[in-house]
Amino acid sequence: MKLLYDLTATQPSPESKFHGGGAYGEVLFFKLLELSELELYCFYDGSAYINPLIVREVQQRGIPLFDIRKTSLQDIVKENGIERAYSAMLNLNQNWPLDDVAVYTTVHGLRTLEMPTDPIMLHYASSLKEKLKDLLFMTLARKFYLRKLSAINGRILHDDRIHVITVSRHSLASMKAFYPELQNRKIPVFASPSFAQLDPSVFAMFPPEHGALSTLGLEEKRFFLITSAARWAKNALRAVWALDSLFSSRLAEGYKAVITGATRTRIFKKRLQNSSRFVFLDYVERPLLDLLNRKQYAFIYPSLNEGFGYPPLEAMHYGIPVAASGTSSIPEVCGDSALYFDPYSVSEIKNRLVQLLDAEVYALYAQKAAERYKIVSQKQKEDLDKLAAYIAETAKE
Repeated sequence: MKLLYDLTATQPSPESKFHGGGAYGEVLFFKLLELSELELYCFYDGSAYINPLIVREVQQRGIPLFDIRKTSLQDIVKENGIERAYSAMLNLNQNWPLDDVAVYTTVHGLRTLEMPTDPIMLHYASSLKEKLKDLLFMTLARKFYLRKLSAINGRILHDDRIHVITVSRHSLASMKAFYPELQNRKIPVFASPSFAQLDPSVFAMFPPEHGALSTLGLEEKRFFLITSAARWAKNALRAVWALDSLFSSRLAEGYKAVITGATRTRIFKKRLQNSSRFVFLDYVERPLLDLLNRKQYAFIYPSLNEGFGYPPLEAMHYGIPVAASGTSSIPEVCGDSALYFDPYSVSEIKNRLVQLLDAEVYALYAQKAAERYKIVSQKQKEDLDKLAAYIAETAKE
């Protein structure tokens, strides 16, 4: 079966260079390489970053790779006899669906409908014009904005030619809550996979990072970690405020905080009282992120909305305690193994961090984290097999 795979979904989005949907698309790509019954064709955006490991695999295996800026989807389909297409994040600016080609896609969640705006977004505005635009979305244009978002998502969910997959029970329920007419539509749920569920030889393609902690002025188990700070919906700013208050209270002497994905540090630094206790990093490559996950004291996940949410699990993999938002899919993924907080309350975030400074609480949630990771990781592995089979085998019906 000839499958056209959308690699643009693995490339940077308008909001961030690395994102959960992109990682999902990368993992699934490597998994599908294991299936002999598939003949893969791929397209990407030649003007944007793409994981060099993917490019290497494409070249070594002789997989046809098309630049979507030079060749249309319709031409790729017509000239290569494509039978099916898959996208980890369907871009409706491209001409989907494609004639008689079955299109499969994963809808990770409906964040833009569940939580289209929040006052924190004003702090992330890079100009007065952007701030005014955000204010407009939050007030006068809110209803129009939501109608537009509803129509965009509806184009995917209502088209019978597009086979929708999702990643959590939360996301499935959200789809049916916003679109009750989907109540009887079959939408399979497969837990989002990570590279840890692939063959170890694939995971080994990421060489380990060494010596970076001292370069960054960090000590093992003496720093908190927050990731994905570029996007307002990840809510890193409120967590930074909570940490700054914690440092001012002298309850965490000797600890620092590492914030990754901080593409505009001005957002975070302008109100800090303890700036020397923070290390702000741009997007980091996987080896360094893995090192930070292994060596941190605790992971903070203040995200306002998630369809699944990888980062807490990546910390739990190493038995690292997690303090997280008690919203959307996060409790579904983390179970009773995280300390939850109201992500809109800076004081409550701080409260949970104080709890984690208690040795007994820390030990309990370190144990819970390791146990939870084993459970969820096993489900991710099983569901990755099912997901790959679902995309490949339904062509035989």
